Amino acid sequence: MDIFTWNIAVALGIGLLIGIERERSDAEQHFAAFAGIRTFTLTALLGALASSLGSTALLVAAVLAVAVLVAISYHRSSASDPGGTTEIALLVTLLCGAMAIERPALAAGIGTVVAVLLHLKPVLHQTVRTAMTRSELTDGLLLAAAALVIWPLLPDRQMGPYDAWNPHVLWLVVLLFMAMSAAGHLAVRLLGQRYGLPVAGLFGGFVSSTGTIASLAGRGAQPQWRHAAIAGALLSTVATYLQMMFLLGATSPALLKHAALPLGAGLLVVALCGAFHTWRAMHNTSANHGEDPPGRMFDWRIGLTFALITSVLQVITLAVNQMFGQQGVTAAALLGGLADAHATAVSIGSMTAAGKMAAADGLLPILAALTSNAASKIVVALAGGSRFAWPVALGVVLSTAASWAVLWLTV
Repeated sequence: MDIFTWNIAVALGIGLLIGIERERSDAEQHFAAFAGIRTFTLTALLGALASSLGSTALLVAAVLAVAVLVAISYHRSSASDPGGTTEIALLVTLLCGAMAIERPALAAGIGTVVAVLLHLKPVLHQTVRTAMTRSELTDGLLLAAAALVIWPLLPDRQMGPYDAWNPHVLWLVVLLFMAMSAAGHLAVRLLGQRYGLPVAGLFGGFVSSTGTIASLAGRGAQPQWRHAAIAGALLSTVATYLQMMFLLGATSPALLKHAALPLGAGLLVVALCGAFHTWRAMHNTSANHGEDPPGRMFDWRIGLTFALITSVLQVITLAVNQMFGQQGVTAAALLGGLADAHATAVSIGSMTAAGKMAAADGLLPILAALTSNAASKIVVALAGGSRFAWPVALGVVLSTAASWAVLWLTV
């Protein structure tokens, strides 16, 4: 099959896919629309043929002709069906067919996304109109603005004291924080009551594992909630490892290569501990997981505070590195980890990415921050009583020990 024949086949496939979805949707609603499987397939073929002839005027004429037919159809059906989804979909199908001649992969991807959006109409409408709260919509728009408007405008270069700050990378850290928090919120909403505390603990750890353990300590003091709270606390530490790896990957892939095995070992150990207590929580028939009312997807103020802490730690770490060398950086990381291991990881990763520290030398401060952060978690877990604190402390200590053991074995 030559390239032209393949491109025509892609265009036909796009029209067929969207047409099948529209035909099925109309049959379910007992509504006879003006365009079905044959119309969509032929429209995609029309776009492909007009584009293949190399005449812009011919393609414009085809678009205008289909647009006129769409306008006439909408005028006739608007009284009984004010929606214009099928009409717009037909125009998109024409353009996808035209695109398939030059960029078949992109055209096929767009056509698939269109078909999925059309098919998910009931789910999307239900989510937006009833399931989604106004605050969640606000948070979603804030996240979109932060990612699509603010982030591209920020300079991607080192600046500030000691050239410690890269605004583009710092905002990426904020975006990761907001996106992970939003994912955790949505997961809790979708999974419902039974897996509430473990899932909330996992995604709460992306915000603050220490804070999450402190909030779960009260639940852990209650026997019927204990295993679910322990699972949530341990899974929040899973999030610590995952987010640290994400942040290192975003700021310094070279450092991540050195840290992957030690961090992966700690992640595996604490994940197994968390899975064990999740299993016990699921088999605890006396627990009655109440459903928390929907709240905010994330708190943008916490994200900005995290970026501010990261910025301060970057300057301190660079200053200490210049004055005291590697030992000073490790000591600073140890102190910084008491408050937040993620911010320390970003600080060390930014230093290695800027060439101010060798990637291999950054691994020791990373594990030092992880260790002091583990101590903070154990201290706050004591508020939940010994039956809550001991399993949490055991999982945290074993995971930290596993990371150090792998470092020792690989040096």
